[in-house]
Amino acid sequence: MSPRRYKINVDGTPHDVEVGYVSESPVRVNVDGVDYDVEVPDKPVRGSTPAQPSVSTRPIARPSVAASPTTPTRSPGASANAMTAVMPGRVLSVAVSVGDSVNLGDLVCVIEAMKMEQQIGANRDGVISAVHIAGGDSVAHGQTLVEFE
Repeated sequence: MSPRRYKINVDGTPHDVEVGYVSESPVRVNVDGVDYDVEVPDKPVRGSTPAQPSVSTRPIARPSVAASPTTPTRSPGASANAMTAVMPGRVLSVAVSVGDSVNLGDLVCVIEAMKMEQQIGANRDGVISAVHIAGGDSVAHGQTLVEFE
């Protein structure tokens, strides 16, 4: 049986979801191009034998829900001094430059992924010390976007 594909809406925002085999845990789930391993309670852990119960130590993945286009999504940072891409995509615009002061949630950039625009907001208050992206750039999940002083 092949993975199931769904188009879902969360708070009015459409998402493409592909769900792997649910007969074992963890289940591979792809949301808008980002893979997650999701534990399913009461399912055998992949690779274990039914005679021996096992407990997975993997954390349950809980992807964040995309915000509405008017509310920038806060980016989890790679560190306290850097902000990373929350998804792969193409940078449509960059709203900050070196020396700019930003507050938590202020627009940093807009990334397009799977024909959806995602406004990315600052993950903290601070002053931008480096900008590693420009409009038109392709970014990978986890790639550094900006750094703070």
